[in-house]
Amino acid sequence: MDHQEYLQRILESKSLVTITQIAKDYGMSGQTMNDLLHKMRVQYQQDGQWMLYSKYHSRGYTHSKTLLVPRSDGSDDVKMHTRWTQKGRVFIYKLLKKNGIVPVIERS
Repeated sequence: MDHQEYLQRILESKSLVTITQIAKDYGMSGQTMNDLLHKMRVQYQQDGQWMLYSKYHSRGYTHSKTLLVPRSDGSDDVKMHTRWTQKGRVFIYKLLKKNGIVPVIERS
């Protein structure tokens, strides 16, 4: 599969994806991908959630999802999770490719 086919496949989906789903395309874990994006100054962690730096935050790359997490006392706690849009997924693809990191499917 070539570069254009890969990007087209990504853009055909309208769903939000987790960083782990994106990372698997590269043969790495979600934590490794988060750490890599942090080192590349794309994102930082605040209160347990990965947030984009201001340079990227208004470009439509991510969406915050709110989840209710049950506590041991029976009450609920709110936890925010970052999900990536397909536009964000393409951004990651182009950024990593520019830095010599390609998805497993593009490796020979």
